[in-house]
Amino acid sequence: MPKKATDSVVSVDGGLETVKRQTISNQKTPKQMVKKRPDGFDYVEEAYMRAMLNKHYPNWSWLPSPHEPVKLLGSEWIIVSGVLQTTDENGHTTSFFSPGAARVQFKSGQPHTVENVIDIDKNVASANAFAFKRACNRKCNIADDVYKKQVRTDFMTEEQENSYEELLEEAKKHTMPLTRLAIWKNAKDEIFQSNFVDAYNALYEEVNHLKTKNKPTKKTKEEK
Repeated sequence: MPKKATDSVVSVDGGLETVKRQTISNQKTPKQMVKKRPDGFDYVEEAYMRAMLNKHYPNWSWLPSPHEPVKLLGSEWIIVSGVLQTTDENGHTTSFFSPGAARVQFKSGQPHTVENVIDIDKNVASANAFAFKRACNRKCNIADDVYKKQVRTDFMTEEQENSYEELLEEAKKHTMPLTRLAIWKNAKDEIFQSNFVDAYNALYEEVNHLKTKNKPTKKTKEEK
């Protein structure tokens, strides 16, 4: 019977900052934080992005673009451009430019002219929020799973994969139900270095339970 897994080594090319971004990217956004737009696409709110930015990059700034940070596109759209700056633990600062747009709101049933514009401050704020959220996602990899930007590179090592296959053989040997065994086999595609220990140990516990359950008792031996 294989032993329980006690460690997981994540191998990612690059420095500590690359590892940090990859770790953030691999995280699953809590379902309570995922909202749905009218067109069916998922999104997260600006407050969640800000909270995650505070957590992972406490030393950050959202600065106006040096060139036309706020401008109108015709009479229908407002565009806000900003620069997200983050400073890591070693004092290294990096920046990311990001634009955002929002439709200008007009009085209902009135011509789309300047005198009929309403809540222009809210339009600007919306465009700014879109720009800020895009920067948080593109630069810091926050909510990559929601915005379909997640690329997993922390695949199981050969040793981990062999250990998992060995445990599956043990499960089969101890008569794990075929449907349950199929679930664990299919789950392999979703196991990476970052969640290997939890997945492996969960399977280990099931196999160990089967082994204990199927172990002949003293009474059963005497009957034989």
